[in-house]
Amino acid sequence: MSRFKRLAPYFIIGPISGPMLAGVVINFREGRPVLGSLYAIALALYTFLLPGITAKLGLNLI
Repeated sequence: MSRFKRLAPYFIIGPISGPMLAGVVINFREGRPVLGSLYAIALALYTFLLPGITAKLGLNLI
């Protein structure tokens, strides 16, 4: 139950971006900066590039 309480704020952010953000924070906190950086890159790509690609594809349909 304590693990759920610790991770609950990250799941409130979203079902996909929440665990990615948790991966960034937990891996940096536990001394794994490379894995934390990979999570951060994946989170940035998901946050910024996915909406842009979706919008571009959507505008091409019109």
